[in-house]
Amino acid sequence: MPSFLRTTITLAVSGLIGLAGCVEADTPDAGTKITATEAVEDLGRLYEGLQSADAGLFAETPQRVFDQAYTELRNSYDGPVSPGELYEDLQRFAALARHGHTRIDMRHPDWQAFREGNGEVFPLTFQIENGEVRIAAAPEGSGVLPGDTVRAFEGEANPIWLARLTRNISAETPSLAYAQLSGAEPYYVWMEYGARDAFDIEIERAGETRKFRVDAVAFDDWLNDSAEEAQGFSLAGREARMIGETVGYLRPGPFFNINAETPEEAYDPDALQAYLAFIDGAFEEFIEAGASDLILDLRDNPGGDSSFSDPVVAWFADEPFRFASDFRVKVSPETTASNQARIDALGAEASGMSVTFAELFAAAKPGEFVSVDIPYAEPRSGERFEGEVHVLVNRLSFSNAVSTAALIQDYGFGTIYGEPTRDMATTYGAMEHFTLPNSGFRVGYPKAHIIRPNGEERSHPVTPDVLLPVPATRGAEDTVLDALIARLSAD
Repeated sequence: MPSFLRTTITLAVSGLIGLAGCVEADTPDAGTKITATEAVEDLGRLYEGLQSADAGLFAETPQRVFDQAYTELRNSYDGPVSPGELYEDLQRFAALARHGHTRIDMRHPDWQAFREGNGEVFPLTFQIENGEVRIAAAPEGSGVLPGDTVRAFEGEANPIWLARLTRNISAETPSLAYAQLSGAEPYYVWMEYGARDAFDIEIERAGETRKFRVDAVAFDDWLNDSAEEAQGFSLAGREARMIGETVGYLRPGPFFNINAETPEEAYDPDALQAYLAFIDGAFEEFIEAGASDLILDLRDNPGGDSSFSDPVVAWFADEPFRFASDFRVKVSPETTASNQARIDALGAEASGMSVTFAELFAAAKPGEFVSVDIPYAEPRSGERFEGEVHVLVNRLSFSNAVSTAALIQDYGFGTIYGEPTRDMATTYGAMEHFTLPNSGFRVGYPKAHIIRPNGEERSHPVTPDVLLPVPATRGAEDTVLDALIARLSAD
């Protein structure tokens, strides 16, 4: 059954596709053209649908800003446009909402062909923090080194070129946009600057400013080499082990089927059972070993579904819990239709929250908000982990990973360590979709305002109880985990 969080995991599901993936919707071929009339119609349907269904379209950006952008964009269509040009326009328009879930929920329609043709891409990756841009990875022989501070790109100062890249990213804050940019630089540079043979970059090293012309690299080379270098030590996959005699370490990995090749396979029941066996086995091992402390590592976790995360928390929770204190859904024809499509697909097996939503929608008028009674998850009966729980998060903890950290913090189930998340604990989420009539672009939007367990209504990230220094660039050693282990050993 779909749970509350399943439709909020745009970042998690898009992570299955990634830069190496494909377009998820049936769209016109790159060589075709969309007429000006069709472009205006799609723009109108996009804005109309978002005003109707988005739970907080004007919460961060005033309607007058949207209206002006809409009028200017509408008046700009005086001839045919390519699907790629229309995509760029509509994604930038949707991103004005400053919500991670208000977006054209697919990659640029020209990206697949460019990637499959092994086109040449921008080869550097960045780490952006407090307005400072540092090189995280660079090809050998480029002259640029990890740790270099970027001062300009393509002749533009940092605020200018960063704004160009991030206008294509739907995010609540610049920090969240930068987190999404990290590791996807080739895609966003390609979208803004096009395919190029080389790129001009100005860096500062040891107080000295230097300029380099960095050659582009084939996409496959970047994917196999540069991306791996940018990661340094890896937090991919799932892991459970003892650290010394008293500390259990659990990295549950994404809260969905990590072997899924499509979003539809993300919550395969067999994969869930295998995952639960792994989680149960890990805690049984920790208890048998006499572990007094547990490190739950949610760093680099794209999120997922509560059917995967709740069973982890249930092992150490000492009272019933839920991921939100309120779940306010905006009723709209778009959301009603999307929800009904799920019910129709399930047929006689339809039950659970989709049916509950349908009943709530039938009793409300479009535009109204209805609060959904979120069921509590229960602690495990019988054996549970009774030790201290220490949760690691970072800027690449997203979606349900952030919700899980927030509920652990708010219920007092454990202590949060690391750096503040970039994704939000209170957020506009529970993503739904509608499709534009001419381009076929799939529009994602948040149908709900999700309030974290402590009742804080302001959109904000999870701030750790204990901040641990995070290196500007990731190296071979996991210094953050080492710092936490040293802290536990000293207590």
